[in-house]
Amino acid sequence: MSEEFLNRYGPWALVTGAAEGLGAEFASQIAAKGLGILLVDVQLDKATKHAADLAQRFGVETRAIECDLSKSDFLDGLIGETDPFEIGLLICSAGIGTTGPFVDTPIDAMKRAVQVNAVATLELCYALAPPMVERGKGGIMLLASNSAYAGTPYVAAYAATKAFDLSLGEALWYELAPHGVDAMAFSPMGTNTPGLRRGMPAIKEGDVIEGIMTPEDAVAMALGALGKTSSLRADFPDAGNATREAAINRAGDALKLQARYTGTS
Repeated sequence: MSEEFLNRYGPWALVTGAAEGLGAEFASQIAAKGLGILLVDVQLDKATKHAADLAQRFGVETRAIECDLSKSDFLDGLIGETDPFEIGLLICSAGIGTTGPFVDTPIDAMKRAVQVNAVATLELCYALAPPMVERGKGGIMLLASNSAYAGTPYVAAYAATKAFDLSLGEALWYELAPHGVDAMAFSPMGTNTPGLRRGMPAIKEGDVIEGIMTPEDAVAMALGALGKTSSLRADFPDAGNATREAAINRAGDALKLQARYTGTS
């Protein structure tokens, strides 16, 4: 248990996509720090099993919540189920991708990716950030991608959603920090998760491959950076964000000044 982490981000964390992959590993490492975990996933059986395992291993309270983020009204039911819990940490790790030439990719598949990766993330932040601001503490972690940093052919819609997550996470870093809330966007490298293995059947669980992270390493890197930076690329962990953060600060300061003189603040 980490008392410092628990005091800053507890007592509960909400993790989307928590049934498997990075979401499941986020749930595990956060539970190890002593927080209660709300495991949100469309795969209820897997989430329930993982929740029970975390409760047994770490002695924390857990809840598995079935929720389909691809539905436009997902938040209505989710807020009702999570309202009794004081959520101090939001991990938006659920995500879906589209692969192939843009003109050959079904528009419904791309719209679904936009809903899950971008719209649902936006709505969750909008619902859970205000209580954190009111308490003067908390954390928000958004999962972006290396494809967020440049238009990426053959994953155009996915890359666009991750660019949204990156920009949103960095903007919230600026806006929420004065209120004691840490926000950041994390861009992992390719990670040996069930999702990756479904697309690359030759890769097996536990394989050590150059350029492919383990979920354990990716999540440890992300949680270790929370509260220290606006965003982090796993492939350039030591590069620093001085240039990006300077640009964010300039933009935020300019808009605050503009609001002051236009009477919109």
